[in-house]
Amino acid sequence: MPRRFASTAAFACHRSNPRPIMPKADPVSRFVQHTHPFTPYDERPPFGADGFVGRIPHDDILPQLVGDAFRHRVGVKPLDLANWFVRDDEWQPTIEMKQRLIAKRRNEVVSFRDDAHDVAQEAAELVLGWLGRTPTATGVDALVEAAGAVPDDLTVLRSVPSDDGESLPFVAGVVCSPSRWRLAEKIGLDMLAVHKPVALYAEHIGAAVDTTLTRLSPDKPIWRSNWTLEDHPALFQPYSPDGPMVEEPGELWIRIERETLRRLPRTRGILFTIRGFQEPLSSYVQRGPEVVR
Repeated sequence: MPRRFASTAAFACHRSNPRPIMPKADPVSRFVQHTHPFTPYDERPPFGADGFVGRIPHDDILPQLVGDAFRHRVGVKPLDLANWFVRDDEWQPTIEMKQRLIAKRRNEVVSFRDDAHDVAQEAAELVLGWLGRTPTATGVDALVEAAGAVPDDLTVLRSVPSDDGESLPFVAGVVCSPSRWRLAEKIGLDMLAVHKPVALYAEHIGAAVDTTLTRLSPDKPIWRSNWTLEDHPALFQPYSPDGPMVEEPGELWIRIERETLRRLPRTRGILFTIRGFQEPLSSYVQRGPEVVR
């Protein structure tokens, strides 16, 4: 895979194992080999679903060729709010996956601090307002309601005065497509600490990301994308197996994420949304040299 693409992997990924492995941090879960992105890493797909091939990610979020050396880049662009959430063939199956996880595994996909309710409420109002709806719940429950209505994961940063002007700790989230990180472990951290496992994040873009966030205004939302390679297709995989789960590079999957950031006008917090797509690497490399070189 090329080294010249701009990328900011959301969190560090680790190597995996070809047999079902009991993740060290979770004594009851095991990786299950399958090819269905909407089935969690430790469950078997419903009958007939294992042959599913994920939708080709949208062209505008594909990795971009930016130079001869690898480097994380912020790479933000203005967000047209008419296209805040992308309606496509995977809209409904992604929402259905999220609703199942919220109903059956809520403690794994929902986490928050006690001071998150006002920013969570405002974030939910914006998301549901985009759909022409209003929340029926309040606080973090409203954020959960909103997260079950769109395919994107929703995370909220709170604005806190600091010696540097503004601190933005991560105070609430509904995350159903984690790329080998656990939501509860990130609550209370700022963006630099959240991304500590990502090699070269601090050196390449740590300060630039912090500056981008503090300068973000309610009338100028932004979006960006990132990518990583994984050896399991599940969108929901909060753990890393201990060794490779595939034998050939062609069996890998490329995960591409579209992220948006909006400053909340009332509370001054930030709503950070994440939409994940999984495509077999074998399919991705057939797109042509302009995409994969």
